[in-house]
Amino acid sequence: MRQLLLSAITALPLVLASLPAQAAQPACEARTFFQPPLEYQSVEHLPDGRVTFRLCAKDAKEVVALPQEMNSVPMGLDGKPPGLPMTKDADGYWSVTTTGAVDAGVYTYVFKVDGMRIADPRGTRFAEALGGVQSVVQLPGDGRSNQFYKAEVQHGVVSAVEYPSSTLGILRRAHVYTPPGYEAGGKDRYPVLYLVHGYSDSDDAWTTKGNANYILDNLIAAGKVKPMIIVMPYGHTPAREGVQGMENTDFGSDLHKDLIPFIDKHFRTQAAAKTRAMVGLSMGGAHTIQFGLPRADVFGSIGVFSIGMLSAEQTANYRKVNDAALKARAKTGGLVFYAIGKEDFVIQMAPPFRQILADYGIKYTYVESGGGHTWINWRAYLEQIAPLLFN
Repeated sequence: MRQLLLSAITALPLVLASLPAQAAQPACEARTFFQPPLEYQSVEHLPDGRVTFRLCAKDAKEVVALPQEMNSVPMGLDGKPPGLPMTKDADGYWSVTTTGAVDAGVYTYVFKVDGMRIADPRGTRFAEALGGVQSVVQLPGDGRSNQFYKAEVQHGVVSAVEYPSSTLGILRRAHVYTPPGYEAGGKDRYPVLYLVHGYSDSDDAWTTKGNANYILDNLIAAGKVKPMIIVMPYGHTPAREGVQGMENTDFGSDLHKDLIPFIDKHFRTQAAAKTRAMVGLSMGGAHTIQFGLPRADVFGSIGVFSIGMLSAEQTANYRKVNDAALKARAKTGGLVFYAIGKEDFVIQMAPPFRQILADYGIKYTYVESGGGHTWINWRAYLEQIAPLLFN
């Protein structure tokens, strides 16, 4: 029963995104605590594939819809203002429709109301981005993609867990995916994938934006991957003055000294390097390069998405600090998977990192896809690497 309820709740945003337009909208007016919520469709997926955004903000002077990664929506990277300026009607509703059809996928968005960014008051799904809460909408595809919820397959469970970090002296949080059947109990133990988000996100991103749980559910059901536990850590640590970037080892210390032991103690894991992997995107990929690749004794498989080496100085220092560990990685073998988009703004960071792998004789799988620094790519990369893990 619990599994059915969780599946139904998780699928709700997808269903809402598919609803037809309402015949009439209620009056756009403020509601008191004792009144029912104002119900209108804030995101409408039109039959021709375009998307309409709506917001009730009767007294606002200027409203802009700011969806991310949607095709035909200005991102602000070419000097033009980002987003879609909205128009207010006589009833106080602001609206705008994308100029072209939007591809199926998961998208985040906020509204900019008189200069202030807010999440959708009518939203049902949210992501805890570094810059504030974002609303999430899922536009369904043809039903064949492994990146979306499928009612006909069994589903795992995503939990938020807290653990004490002796390294940082604070309480930390991670999200954990357990595969279908895990909660029924038993003695089965599972390999573990540590999956790390990027700079602008939080530990919920790989499920709220990345659909990692749906991807694994579908691949497991198809017999393409082994059932596994996925641990999604919080990639940020408290700032320390004068210690930034690759010099800050706090995440790695917390990962190895606190989080991994906590997971192995509280979950039925196969606690060995050959059954433990680390994969990360962007900042999380940098964490993986720094704290995963040199630790062949902890992680048998490695995945790096959309990042590389920033400078010659950084590259030289990385080689110096990790020389022995990289030689050990080459001898140990195991999967090393590196993926990046041809239009990614960090593509210039790929050759120096690939050179390190080549110089140390570390065999790796390289994927250079189309597209850029987007969740569209990162979901695809996860779908590609998952079947390669723990074989």
